[in-house]
Amino acid sequence: MKKLFHLHGDNFKNLRRRPSRSTLIRGMALIAGSLLVVTAIPLFRAGYTTDVYLQVPSTENAAATDYVPVSGDMYDLSNRNSEELQTAALALTEKAATNDTLNQAVNNNTYTITEHNSEDGSPVELLDPTVFTADNSVVYVNTSGVNVRSMPASSGELLATLSYSNRVTRTGIGSEWSKVTLEDGSIGYVLSSFLSTDFIATPTPTPTPTPTPTPRPKVTETETSGTYYAIGEINVRSGPGTDYDVTKTLSTGDAIEVVAKTSNGWFRTVKDTYVNVKLVSSEKPSAPSSSSGSSSAGTVAPGTTDLATYCSQFIGVEYTYTGASTSGFDCSGFVSYVYSNYYGISLPHQSNSISQQGTAISAADVTVGDVICYDYTGDGVVDHVALYVGGGSIIHASSSHDSVVQASLSTTYVTTIRRFI
Repeated sequence: MKKLFHLHGDNFKNLRRRPSRSTLIRGMALIAGSLLVVTAIPLFRAGYTTDVYLQVPSTENAAATDYVPVSGDMYDLSNRNSEELQTAALALTEKAATNDTLNQAVNNNTYTITEHNSEDGSPVELLDPTVFTADNSVVYVNTSGVNVRSMPASSGELLATLSYSNRVTRTGIGSEWSKVTLEDGSIGYVLSSFLSTDFIATPTPTPTPTPTPTPRPKVTETETSGTYYAIGEINVRSGPGTDYDVTKTLSTGDAIEVVAKTSNGWFRTVKDTYVNVKLVSSEKPSAPSSSSGSSSAGTVAPGTTDLATYCSQFIGVEYTYTGASTSGFDCSGFVSYVYSNYYGISLPHQSNSISQQGTAISAADVTVGDVICYDYTGDGVVDHVALYVGGGSIIHASSSHDSVVQASLSTTYVTTIRRFI
């Protein structure tokens, strides 16, 4: 007995869409084949003509075979085996080698020269004078004391020295020096930094101001007359003061005619010259009756004889430190005593103080009555003084001789000579 199955519409529809077993088997085989092809592709060798084939369409006529072999080698495809390319490549290689050789030669024969100065600080010229840039321009010296040398170097012979604003002709220009022609036609070399192409006018010299003389103190004169005599070697001056010029020198006993007396203690003579009142006497001095040193100290009165004779009477008086009398002298005490009693001029009883007063004179102008100042220790402090009495002699109180002595004038250790009359 047959069984009948009644299927509804939806169930029948699903039944129709279910694949058969054979269909599933074919699908799985297709997938496996695809995987096999993909896996095998890397095993093929590239670069050989047997690996790639071009299939000719069936509608075209193939020559001898159905497939035409095509090369897959990129070197073959780019035609790099052509002789032209190989020749060009060889030429480039040879050119590069040649350039390398030239560059090496240039490097081996190239020297670097840098600017530098000589030992004295002046710039060194880097160019030979024969390759100086030619020039023909007038240039001016822009500083003073510029040296012109025989070659472009400070060691060259000195040809001339130029002053500020001097003009020269430049005929060549180097790296640091210029070749110039001087006005006398001589050729030399000057540092270019001392030259300027701009006009420089010769400066007008600054006038030296005339010093204003120190005004002299006003002096009045009183008329007087008489004949007076020099009591020693005395200076006759052009005016009433020791700062006036000496017109002549009188010897002991020389007479002068006086016509006026000034308010500062000078006589004006008939010749309009002047002598110090204290250096002349209205009585003519008598010649000394005995030799120097034979008279007793203090017996010869001032104004009756010359300074040399007056001082000579003290020769042999004992040297006494700080002494300033006929019982004993030190050097400054002797000088101050003589000046006070003979000239009526007060001087300090101290050697260095005496050296800072009066008027300084040169040894060539020394005369009777000048004070000679000595610095034996060389420390700038005067430590001994003596009186010049004429004839190249001095009289002084000497500690080394323990007395007042007469000696020849020596300028050794003399630091200054002072004049008070």
